[in-house]
Amino acid sequence: MAGEPTPDQIASGEFVRVDGAALREQMARLFVALRVSEEHAAIASDILVASDLRGVDTHGVVAGLRYLDQIESGLIDATVTPRLVRESAGSAVVSNAGGLGVVGAHLAMRTAIEKARVNGIGHAGVVEGRHIGMVGYYPMMAAAQDMIGMAVTNANRSVRPARGADPRFGTNPIAFAAPAGTERPFVLDMATSTVAAGKVRRAHALGLPIPRGWAVDAAGRPLETPPGGRDTSWALTPLGESSDGEGVNYKGYGLAMMVDILAGVLAGGGSSADLDYGSNMSWFMAIDISQMRPVQAFKADMDLLIRYLAETRPSDPARPVVVAGDPEADAFEYRSRAGIPLHRDTLATFRLRARTLGTPSLV
Repeated sequence: MAGEPTPDQIASGEFVRVDGAALREQMARLFVALRVSEEHAAIASDILVASDLRGVDTHGVVAGLRYLDQIESGLIDATVTPRLVRESAGSAVVSNAGGLGVVGAHLAMRTAIEKARVNGIGHAGVVEGRHIGMVGYYPMMAAAQDMIGMAVTNANRSVRPARGADPRFGTNPIAFAAPAGTERPFVLDMATSTVAAGKVRRAHALGLPIPRGWAVDAAGRPLETPPGGRDTSWALTPLGESSDGEGVNYKGYGLAMMVDILAGVLAGGGSSADLDYGSNMSWFMAIDISQMRPVQAFKADMDLLIRYLAETRPSDPARPVVVAGDPEADAFEYRSRAGIPLHRDTLATFRLRARTLGTPSLV
């Protein structure tokens, strides 16, 4: 399975499988030890562990450990409660007030769902936001309520525009989910850069090269050695860059701008031009399918569409066609049974954190 450690890595102890429920409880207790409320800690830990279960390891508890560091440094205020600051029948603006970004995002998606249930469609923006974790989590909240969901979030500068050498906007991901009947929900969760920044960080941490086309240096030349941190000496490329890094792509660039407008400009939280490190503004939408047509009819048509794509004759018989969300759903099913693989260094950090903060070590 893609993204899974090899049997040798498990046998050597380089990766250790841990139970998802235990990891969720461990993460929550660490948050509470840093004055996060139990309600907010439960929301945050669920979002983070859901990411690990779906194989999106860069946005799972590894990100949660960064949140702990940011709480201690003062970048995140653990004690605040997000609140609605503007509201209409179909829209809302949530102030995250510099607290845990996943908590403010969760409130905004819940609000969009509630408004869609009344009005057919609802949307909410987040201002004073922070990192919201795996963006796909939020549209899946809507899909679980027989709605279509969408979420976008922006970030500070890490990706170059077309023909540019300097970073000007974030990886600005887009996520979309729609329920199905007997088939899995359709879940699209993608960065508008060629690759998510977390994959470059991971390659650097593991001492691995990166493919040409993922990133460029300050002169616009393709990089193969992953940089160690974010600065203006390099930039990620927009989605669709050629493999040699010499292409000029306007599609990923345009999608990133669309995200910046919805997430940052619409509610006034700030676009990539305004954001400092650690700031992320977001936007969420829900559509109540039942106010357009019977839900079961919609789901039946979704099943037909998904099967139509999945049954496409593959160009390589060993690699069947997949639909967006399938690899993550496969990972969820497998890791729910086998456990989440944590690198031994990450596991050691968890245990050290537990000792330092005076909480039980559960993993």
